[in-house]
Amino acid sequence: MDSNIGVRTKRIRVGSFSLLGSTGVTLAVGIILAGVLARYFSPAEFGLWTILMSLNGILINGFDLGFGNALRNKMAKGYGRSLGEEENRTYFFSIFYWFLLTAALLTALFCLVKASIPWDVLFNTGNPEMIADGSSLVVIGASILAFNVAFNIYNSGFFAYQESHWNALLNSLSKLSLLCLTVVFVFSSFSFFFINLMFFAITLGASVVSFLFFLRIRGWPLRFFPLGTLLARVKELWKKSAQFALLQIFSTFLLNADYFVVSKVLGLETVGDYFLVKRIYLVLASFHFAILLPVWSAYTESAESRDFVWMERMLRKTVRYTLLIFMGGIAGMLVAGDFIVYLWTGKKIDSLPLFLWLGVWGLIYGWNNCFSVFLNGTGHLKLQVVFVGIAAACFLPLALFLGERYGTLGVCWALIGVSLPVTISNPLQSFFVAGEYLKRKACPE
Repeated sequence: MDSNIGVRTKRIRVGSFSLLGSTGVTLAVGIILAGVLARYFSPAEFGLWTILMSLNGILINGFDLGFGNALRNKMAKGYGRSLGEEENRTYFFSIFYWFLLTAALLTALFCLVKASIPWDVLFNTGNPEMIADGSSLVVIGASILAFNVAFNIYNSGFFAYQESHWNALLNSLSKLSLLCLTVVFVFSSFSFFFINLMFFAITLGASVVSFLFFLRIRGWPLRFFPLGTLLARVKELWKKSAQFALLQIFSTFLLNADYFVVSKVLGLETVGDYFLVKRIYLVLASFHFAILLPVWSAYTESAESRDFVWMERMLRKTVRYTLLIFMGGIAGMLVAGDFIVYLWTGKKIDSLPLFLWLGVWGLIYGWNNCFSVFLNGTGHLKLQVVFVGIAAACFLPLALFLGERYGTLGVCWALIGVSLPVTISNPLQSFFVAGEYLKRKACPE
């Protein structure tokens, strides 16, 4: 048992350090891209680009209907029980083909609703060229990224087997390829439309290559299964995946809806400035989540192996890391945030209150994620879904109300206010669950 715990901890360390490196590459690429494009695009184009870049998160975190996370937990449990590869492979391919079918249906839906969406109101612009390019890119990009959700399932596979170093490597190569092509296209004076289209195409292409690489690592040939087998696996995972789906949709909405509120209230130009400050705190959140991601499947596997003491100790460690990362980040940004943004993009954002309140939101966001990973890995989702759903329902009216009166600071206050119930509920539930596990059977490290 001790050797299993040692192997698990070692894999977490390797995975976390690998993902930290990958996150560093991702953020460096994002910083360079935002800096280059903030100078190359007009302020309105840069604001629209910000909205378009949120599509990938919306599609992956929302419209996979929670099956990616449910599959990760299922395969991690199988790994913990040393089940045969054949069972995990059947689940993996069943969800993959289900995703392909969902992507085809979503693509048809996107095309049907395009003409009925008031794009001028959504983008808050009367520029016909911006409306035409923006509406087409949203539909095309969403369709491409819907198929990307299917191939992106390789992430669930590597995480389930606690091989997240492969996720890190493949993600780094994808982001570096995207950076190189963007720089080439900018220096070649390609259009706003073509550069954004390239973003979507590269994202899908990288996922296809990574998907095939996962199959090669596992030694799994591409296989087809009878429709009945596929539907049976989908039905089996549906109950848990539905909870993940609701949690993902609500969370993704809360993470991205503020951009649309700022655009509606203050215009596309202000979205760009708001995005840059929030992006800095999302840098901290990305490094923080890189530490947490390998722990998710380890929680699942350790619960299956009944290593409950390890789980409780790891939970307390991640809480300490969370506070250290975000408190240090807020202090640093209050001292040098405006200077960092200027070096990054050449834009001056002289608003200390904006750095402060988005920093408070960042701390709350990281705190909630710390406990959410534990609850997700152990399958305790219902309370999270309820509280995050209430937050999502309350955000738009509260953000519009406060945004109209206090501008971007009002939007920040709305983000913080609707998140507070989750901030209280998640740690209380997590430590209660950990305590209940320890009562069943303490398994010393």
